[in-house]
Amino acid sequence: MRAMYNAGEGFTVELLVDALALPAFFVCSDHLVRYANSRAIDLLVGGDGEGLIGREIQSLVLSAETTKIWERDFTTDISGRKKSIANVMVSGQSGIYEYSVSQLKNDRNSFVGCLFQCVQFDDEREQGGAFHAVRPREPISNAQGQSSTSRDILDLAESEWRWRTAILCANQAVWDHDFERDRHFVSNTWRELRGLKPKDPFPTSNKTWLATIHTKDIDHIKEALRRLDTGESDVINYKFRQQHTDGHWVWFLSSGRVVRRDKNGRPARIIGTDTDITDIKTVEQEKHRMAERLETAMEAAGMGRWEFDVGANYAYWDNRMLELFGIEDKVNIRSSTDWGGYIHPDDREATLALAQERLEQGRDIECDYRHLNKDGTVKHIRTCGKFVQDAEHGPRYYGVNFDVTQDYERAQELELARERLEYESRHDVLTGLANRRFLDDAFTKLAKGADHVALRTAVLHFDIDHFKQINDTLGHDAGDATLKHAAEVLKQNVPDEAFVSRVGGDEFVALMFDAPDNCALVETAKSIINHMSQPFYYGSQQCNIGTSIGIAVSEPSEPLNNGLFIDADLALYAAKKAGRGRFRFFTTEMKQEARRRKNSFDALLAGFDHGEITCHYQPQFDAKTLRLTGLEALVRWESKEYGLIMPEEFLATAEDMGLVAHFDELVLRKALRDLKKWEEQGFEVPRVSVNVSSHRLNDPTLIDRLKPLDLPKGKISFELLESAFLDSKNETIERNLRKIEQMGIEIEIDDFGSGHASIVSLLQVAPNRLKIDRILIEPIVRSKRQRNLVKTIVGIGNMLDVDVVAEGVESLEHAEVLRSIGCRFLQGFGLARPMDANAVLLFLSDLDENNGFLSCA
Repeated sequence: MRAMYNAGEGFTVELLVDALALPAFFVCSDHLVRYANSRAIDLLVGGDGEGLIGREIQSLVLSAETTKIWERDFTTDISGRKKSIANVMVSGQSGIYEYSVSQLKNDRNSFVGCLFQCVQFDDEREQGGAFHAVRPREPISNAQGQSSTSRDILDLAESEWRWRTAILCANQAVWDHDFERDRHFVSNTWRELRGLKPKDPFPTSNKTWLATIHTKDIDHIKEALRRLDTGESDVINYKFRQQHTDGHWVWFLSSGRVVRRDKNGRPARIIGTDTDITDIKTVEQEKHRMAERLETAMEAAGMGRWEFDVGANYAYWDNRMLELFGIEDKVNIRSSTDWGGYIHPDDREATLALAQERLEQGRDIECDYRHLNKDGTVKHIRTCGKFVQDAEHGPRYYGVNFDVTQDYERAQELELARERLEYESRHDVLTGLANRRFLDDAFTKLAKGADHVALRTAVLHFDIDHFKQINDTLGHDAGDATLKHAAEVLKQNVPDEAFVSRVGGDEFVALMFDAPDNCALVETAKSIINHMSQPFYYGSQQCNIGTSIGIAVSEPSEPLNNGLFIDADLALYAAKKAGRGRFRFFTTEMKQEARRRKNSFDALLAGFDHGEITCHYQPQFDAKTLRLTGLEALVRWESKEYGLIMPEEFLATAEDMGLVAHFDELVLRKALRDLKKWEEQGFEVPRVSVNVSSHRLNDPTLIDRLKPLDLPKGKISFELLESAFLDSKNETIERNLRKIEQMGIEIEIDDFGSGHASIVSLLQVAPNRLKIDRILIEPIVRSKRQRNLVKTIVGIGNMLDVDVVAEGVESLEHAEVLRSIGCRFLQGFGLARPMDANAVLLFLSDLDENNGFLSCA
C-alpha cells in the first residue's frame, strides 16, 4: 500500500504532487522515488510509472557534483541547514530535464523528503512536445533562511490543490482544448462521469464530440458553437445529454470560455468544466411531467386557472378561463372588477358579497354562480380559491373555475327522478290515482288534525263487478282498460275534494275529509253505480261492468282511526252479497257477521287440513232404459263438529279463501281412488264427472299437474262451471282444453240455460255433453212453455251432436216428459240421491242384481 506522507499545511505529499501542473515527483529520505504525478511519469519513463516508483534518485540525477551536494544535504543535519533548494539535471526517456529540488518537512519540522519539480518558463514552454532544460535561476533566500522559490512553489501548490479540491468536491469535470497545438486534456472526473477508463480515447473535435450528443440537444449546441466561431460570444453555457458507456444518458451543464483566439479570430483554446446535472434535470422533468399531467387533468376537467393579487388589484386568467366566459380578446391579465361582469345578474350581488367577505377574513372561497352566455343559455360555474399570505408578494388568491352545468343538470334530473319516484311510490301507475300508501299517509295526517278540528269523515269502498271475467276472457290489456275506465267514472262522480285511490286489484277507495250527510252520499253512490253500469268498448269489444260500494262514516264526535276502512270493507262485502250493483252503509251487525264468517274460514281451513273435505256421488241414467251411464262427483264437508255440510254452505267461503281449485283437485284424486276400488270389487262404472272451476282451467300448470295422475281414458269427464269465460278467447284455457281432449277426458258444460253458458260456448268448446239446470227442469211437468224451452235446448244439443243431461229429475213424471222430448240422460233425487263411496258399492250391487237397470218399483 502506498504510504501517505504528511507535508505539513494539512497536505499529504500525494495531494501536493497531484496538485502541481508541472511534472513533479517526491523522493523520501531513503533516496527512493515514492510518488510522481502523471506528467512526471509520462516525461521520465512513460507507461504506468512502474520504472519510476521505488527507483533510487542517484540513477536519475546526472551531475556527480550535484549528486554529491544533494547527498550531502541529505546526510548531514538537514534540519539545521539554511539552504533548502537546489537545481539538478534529471535524465528521462526522451532527454535530460532540469528540476528544482525543495525540502519538505512535516508539521513537527521533521524532514520527510524532497520535492522534484521540472523547471519551465512560459516563453520556452514546449518544443516538439518535450520539456526543455534551462539554466537554473539563482535561489533567493528570505529572512528566515528559506528560499523564496521554495515558498512560491508551496504557495502555488497549495493554491492549485485548493482549486482542484474545490473542483473535485463539486464533482466538476475539467476540460481544456487547445486546437492550435492539438493538445486536449480532460480530468479523471470528466472520464468517470461518462464511464471512460483513464486510457480510453475521448472526442477531440467538434464533429466527433457532437456524434456522442443526444439528437434533441445538437441544434442548440451547434448554435452556441456558431456564436463562439463568429465571435458573438466568448462564453460557453449550455446543457446537453451525453451517453454513458453503459447506455444511459447523462445530463451536463457545460460552462467555459474562450481563452485564446487565432489570427482569424476563431477559438484557439477553450477551457471549462462539465457538471453532472442529471438529478436536477430528473427533478425538473418530473416537475414538468407533473405539470403536464396537472394541465391535462385540468383541461379534461374543463378547469380554468386564475390568480388574484390583492395588493395590485389585478388578476391572471388562463386561456381556459377566457373560454369559460366566452372572452375572445386573449388578454390574460384582467382587472379585478372584470369578474363581476361575467356573473349572472341574479347571482352577482350575493356572489360578490361572499367574495368580499372571504377577502376581508383572509379565508378560502368556494361558491357556485351562473354565467349568461352570449346565446342566452345559462352556464353554471364553480370557483374555488385558496388564500395565501405570500411573504414576498403579499396576500394572493390561487384558484380554479370549472363548468358544473352538467352537474346541475344531473342534479336536476335526479331531483325530477326523485320526485317522479316519490310520485310513483304514492300513485297507481295504471290509473294515476293515489295508491294505498298515499291513502294511508293522507288519512294519518287527517287523523292527527282531527285532534284540533272535528270533521265528519266518510270512506267509500268500491269493487268492480265482473272485472275478473273480463280479465280472464279478454286478457290483461282489457283488464287494464277496464280499471282505467272505472277510475275515470269515480273521479267524475265524487266531489272534487274527495281523495280517490286504487288500493289493489279492482278495488278503489274514496276518502271524504269533510263528508256530506248520508243523503248526499246515497246520491253519490247511485250516480257511480249508474255510470259504472254503462257499457264501454275495448277496441271493438263491448264490455259491461258494474260496481258494489261499501260506505262507512265517522261522525265528528267519534274517534278517527283505521277501523273506518275495515267498516267500509265489511259494508262492501254486504253489498256484493246482496246481489252486486248495490251499496250498503256499515252497521254493527256486519261486524258480527264478519266474526261468524271468520269463524267459518277458520273451521273450513282446519277441515281442509284435517282431510274433512270429501265427495259424494250422484248417479246418471239413460233416459230410455234407466241403465247407469255415470256418476257425478259432488264435494262435501264431513265436519267432525258440525256433521255433513252441503256445498252451498261453504263453497262461497272457499271461493273467498281461494280454495276452490284445491277442492277440485282433491275431489278428482278421491274419485280416481274410489273408481279403482269399485273396479277391484268387480263393478264397472261407465264414467265419473268432476267439476273444474275457471280458476283451475285458467292455470298454466294444469296439464303438468294432471299428467302424474294417469287418468283413465274415457272414464273421467270434466264439468266446466261458470262457462261465461268461454265466450271470449283465452289462450291458456284454449290450450288446456286441447290438452285435456288429447288425454281422453270428456268435456261437459254444467248449468246450461240458467247461468252464463251460451250457444257461443257450445260452438267454441264442442263438449260431449251439456247439462240443463234444475231450475229449467222442475216446472216442465206443469208448464207447457217451460217444456217447450227445454225441448228447444235438447233440439240444439241434438243438432250439434251433443248429448243432453237433465238435472233435477225429482219424479217419474219428469223422467217421462224428458224421455218424450228426446233428452238422453237423467239425474236427480227422483232417481238416486248423492251417496258416499261405500254406499255406491251397495248401489252398484243392487244394479247388478237387476242386470244393470234401475228398478222403479
